[in-house]
Amino acid sequence: MIGKNRFSSVWFAMNLAWVALLGTGLSSCDRGASEQVGVARKFADAVARNNAPRRDSLIATYKFKEYFGNPYVSRDVESWFRSFYDASTGKFLGTASADVERDLTKQLDGALIDTASIEETGMVKVKSPNADEDAAFFWMVHQKGKPWRVAMVTKGESQVDFR
Repeated sequence: MIGKNRFSSVWFAMNLAWVALLGTGLSSCDRGASEQVGVARKFADAVARNNAPRRDSLIATYKFKEYFGNPYVSRDVESWFRSFYDASTGKFLGTASADVERDLTKQLDGALIDTASIEETGMVKVKSPNADEDAAFFWMVHQKGKPWRVAMVTKGESQVDFR
């Protein structure tokens, strides 16, 4: 009887260790995706709430900053963001996913406000809650010694000329 209890406790401990190891392995597969989605959410919140200081601190390119300098364009962007982001709940209205493999370095080279070198880039896609509308694509950039920031947000997978 004692031998049987010892075996089951060892079996339980090994299974618990296996589950913990598997869980940490799966969470490391994220590779920065949740951080990129989190920054996209913070940016969407700042735009939807018209919080200019917070919004501007998350913008990485001159071109994108220009959009918010024009009150008409800025109002359109705010309205569009409210169509896929709910500021009252702090959540996107559609699903968000990050493409951490997307290399935007060539497009962003020379277009960034900060001159620090680019470490990583990615793209966050937020599906529209309306099936007939294009998704929002957040162009993400992580520069050396800087937090993730947003280089541009496009409706659909558009190309942008940053120069």
